[in-house]
Amino acid sequence: MTHNPITQEIREIRHQLAAQQGNDIHRIGDELRRRQMESGRRIVRLPKREPDVPSLNTRMHGIGGETVNASTESTPSVG
Repeated sequence: MTHNPITQEIREIRHQLAAQQGNDIHRIGDELRRRQMESGRRIVRLPKREPDVPSLNTRMHGIGGETVNASTESTPSVG
């Protein structure tokens, strides 16, 4: 594996910032949000995207919550 000094520097900074917050993910998130607000930069929040295809969960449970047996789903007949 090639040693990339930029990647190494980013990892070191990430570890330092996490250690300052006791490696607590909630404290890290709070600190990042605080820094964003103090930066004065415009923060863009994109709307939630819905998948283009139904999820496996939707296909397995059908519409309205009824369970569909995957082995009995209709498949095109070969013939």
